Amino acid sequence: MAITMEMTKPNTEVSITNINFISSLSIEQLIDLAIESGSEAILTQNRHELINRGKDNIHDRILIKKSCKASVSSIESLLKKADSENSNSEITKSLKKKFLTSISILDRLQLEWQKHDLRIKH
Repeated sequence: MAITMEMTKPNTEVSITNINFISSLSIEQLIDLAIESGSEAILTQNRHELINRGKDNIHDRILIKKSCKASVSSIESLLKKADSENSNSEITKSLKKKFLTSISILDRLQLEWQKHDLRIKH
């Protein structure tokens, strides 16, 4: 029993540290981290933080959408450049994954905000 408690305590401290770290990041940093990390856990945490920041704050919601769209545009231009140069297929695959991830983030944010707005109205 004591061993379990000792093992649980450090994990709790790590997750609290991660939450504090994530909440201190800017919108652009959160989006970039979610796209670049490749980790599902980081993507989920960052997406959740972005959803919460934009739930009741229209100004932040607009900034988040603009940042997501800027990320999509920059990745799209890199992808077009890589395709035109017949670049390495690994680079192209990586860029395609990042592109799809960024589109997914934007779609998920908009969907969650719509759900939130509908709950408020009813």
